[in-house]
Amino acid sequence: MKKFSTWVLLTLSCLVLNAQSIPAGLTGKWLGSLQVGTEVRIVFNITVSGDSISSTLDIPDQGVTGIATSATSFENGQIKINLDMIPAQYVGTYQADSNNITGVWIQGSALPLKLEKTDQVTRKLKPQDPIEPYPYKQEEVTFNHGNISLSGTLTIPEGKGPFKAVILVTGSGPQDRDESLLGHRPFLVLSDYLTRQGIIVLRYDDRGTGKSTGDFQSATTEDFTQDALAAVAYLRSRKDLKIDAIGIAGHSEGGMVAPMAASKNKHVDFIVMMAGPGIPCDSLLMLQGNLITKASGLPDTAIYYSDLMRKNMIDITKEIPNNEARREALLNYYANFMLTTPIEVQEILGVTHANGKATAEAFCTNWMHYFLLYQPEPVLRKLKIPVLAVNGTTDLQVPAKENLAGIERILKSAGNKHYSIEAFENLNHLFQTSVSGNPAEYSTNPESFNEAAMQVIATWILEQ
Repeated sequence: MKKFSTWVLLTLSCLVLNAQSIPAGLTGKWLGSLQVGTEVRIVFNITVSGDSISSTLDIPDQGVTGIATSATSFENGQIKINLDMIPAQYVGTYQADSNNITGVWIQGSALPLKLEKTDQVTRKLKPQDPIEPYPYKQEEVTFNHGNISLSGTLTIPEGKGPFKAVILVTGSGPQDRDESLLGHRPFLVLSDYLTRQGIIVLRYDDRGTGKSTGDFQSATTEDFTQDALAAVAYLRSRKDLKIDAIGIAGHSEGGMVAPMAASKNKHVDFIVMMAGPGIPCDSLLMLQGNLITKASGLPDTAIYYSDLMRKNMIDITKEIPNNEARREALLNYYANFMLTTPIEVQEILGVTHANGKATAEAFCTNWMHYFLLYQPEPVLRKLKIPVLAVNGTTDLQVPAKENLAGIERILKSAGNKHYSIEAFENLNHLFQTSVSGNPAEYSTNPESFNEAAMQVIATWILEQ
């Protein structure tokens, strides 16, 4: 499942435009805050080299760094930075005497955004972020899957053991070991809680992310499953640790990885599916999109056309395995959609040529083709080990009612005697307390991971 955000964080190719008399003082980090119902800090990293200028974008409170911009220019004291695939633009006036840039962020409407030069941008702590020193051991570790080096953190409780050990697997998109998202670090919070309860925890950066090597963009969930199994092998190699059971706890897409890994390897002793899919993923994406557009307050007509577009793009993606051929088919469909959809609906949905290109690119990956064809039933039917499946009742990305019913039906019919199903009232996809479940609230919610949910997970793991 794709974690939902108001920012479209796609890596773009950087285009450097020539300009004249570019002040060298522009080089550096420029920090400002957007007010969009909540404060979102923006950092432009600007580099001046002779008569050329380039930039990248960071959103530090979302844990996002190094987003390439599509064009950066400076002329007559004014800097322009384009991010075509969002699409957005920043236009500002450089004031060398006061060392700031006064301007606007343009994304549909224009919002004031004043930038000030800074040496360092620190992450804002959330209320649940643990603070060192920790009452347990912590190790920086690396382990390999083929020629890929995966980097992570191992936390080990005090005491002699034996211990249960769990590997945390992140959701979709390039995630670091803390599953940093929208200013939250849910895996840091979860690993701290579990380790304090006496459980060894291994969490790691996704391939091609953080300190891990490898290519994330070409990978599918099958590749991430093999990475998780490499983590299992690493824990089994640590003869100095007294481990009597190894499990995998995956969130969202990680909740696909956990059963896939367990179905392939007898050394996985238990799994925890945290909003992992229990229904076919094409159906899940349709359900997710419909619920989120409704929660966003869109009119019925716009919801109808949004569902129609989503269904057709899903069908095209499933039917055409070749990415280039699929891209052409998706762009043709989107162009026809623009011709046949009422203008007022297009405006509500943000239907533009730029967004059409961005949407096509999102669907033209090996990951998306694999994901939309995934059927959880054949995998779950193989499992005879203990399974804990948890969901929040206000999860709009992986709706609890349909999802948990699917998991329970499959496990029960397959004869698994060791499963537990838990629906947490008023928790969203990130296991935050939320009545609406609207993804737009993720960043403003002070909770990173509900403690009652962590307690249930920890207690269950300790019983295995």
